[in-house]
Amino acid sequence: METNKRIVVSRFGGPEVLELIEEPMPKPKKNEVLIRSLVTGVAFGDIILRKGEAPFQKPPLTPGTEIVGIVTEVGPNVTTVKVGQLVAALPFFGGYTEHICLHQKELIPIPDGIDPKEAASLVLNYLMAYQLLHRYAHVQKGEKVLIHGASGGIGTALLQLGRIADVEMFGTASQAKHAYVLSLGATPIDYKNTDFVREIKKYHPDGMDVVFDCMGGINFKKSYQILRKEGRVIGYGSGHLLHTIMTIMSRKFIPDGRRASLYFLILSKKTKPHWFKEDLNTLFELLRNRTFQPIINQIFPLCSSRT
Repeated sequence: METNKRIVVSRFGGPEVLELIEEPMPKPKKNEVLIRSLVTGVAFGDIILRKGEAPFQKPPLTPGTEIVGIVTEVGPNVTTVKVGQLVAALPFFGGYTEHICLHQKELIPIPDGIDPKEAASLVLNYLMAYQLLHRYAHVQKGEKVLIHGASGGIGTALLQLGRIADVEMFGTASQAKHAYVLSLGATPIDYKNTDFVREIKKYHPDGMDVVFDCMGGINFKKSYQILRKEGRVIGYGSGHLLHTIMTIMSRKFIPDGRRASLYFLILSKKTKPHWFKEDLNTLFELLRNRTFQPIINQIFPLCSSRT
């Protein structure tokens, strides 16, 4: 009998709670496809899940937000993909596995000539960055943009795609990461030892057109303060969420021409599934044309996953 290897979190905790198990090979049901996973991303959300800090999740569970793999078997009624095809998917959970069954609607065929590892790096971080820039902020050439957490996974993607969009970028990061942020086309700001509001005012007294804020809370409120008229701040991630929502609601009662909003990829994918397909295909095309080079920090086998 064929077996499948999968990582399971049976209790919340540190990397030691990641357990590799063997189980019967899954079989695709109606409208489902069996995928042999080649690459799965290791995201910050996986760490949150493993620690037990993700809402509404209970063990046992398997992390793994995004995957790239090869279709090995199709169930009844599958018409959108075929056996042997390279596909990408964003299931949000379950990616730390050798094989996975997913509904055919979840799959995006990957064009020829794209490395699976590079393709997998686009499915979460770069997709989020693209949607933040173009679906939510609607950035325009020459606009002034501040990116918090600029040296992180999504921050890096925002910098790379922001450079393609030809916007003027600033990025908060620790002093040790300033050369890295500068190399990606942004002016670095030391968030630990300086006040980013004062620093931004030195460069542009009238403020920013767009701020992408992954920190939330007081930081989100300060981000709103440095917006110029008709500027917009977009929060993402789960940091200090309640405080951030309160700030957004208060702005709606006192309109001043500026806009504050929240972005959640899981909600965007559910309510705008066509965005997911269109934007990922756009990113695949940019990658195939080598318009940018995805940054991959580390690669390791499933059996040694420790996040």
